[in-house]
Amino acid sequence: MIRFTSLRLTLSAGLSLITSFTPSANLLVQKRITQVALLRNKSTSTKKYKMKSHKGAAARWHKTKSGHFKHGPIGVNHGNSNWSSRILARTSRGGYALSRGEGNHIGRIRKLMPYA
Repeated sequence: MIRFTSLRLTLSAGLSLITSFTPSANLLVQKRITQVALLRNKSTSTKKYKMKSHKGAAARWHKTKSGHFKHGPIGVNHGNSNWSSRILARTSRGGYALSRGEGNHIGRIRKLMPYA
């Protein structure tokens, strides 16, 4: 006559098992404990990777204290020798990203520069 003794095991992951001590049940308990241990080790060893800033966007756009994005002058690096001083003064100013409407790039800039 085989006597079954039951034991309640509480595993580290919060799982509890009620098992009987026979050779087959003992093997199942050991297998389950190793599965839980593997799951626990896997979840703690996964790394969270940092997102990288897009260097082209980081060179062109700067975030202001109010949260807007500012860019430098556009189109005045070369090829402007015959331009009037009025046109050069107007184009050599920087600008801001539009907050709404057509030409709204704020969402795209935020994705490109997550830590700005």
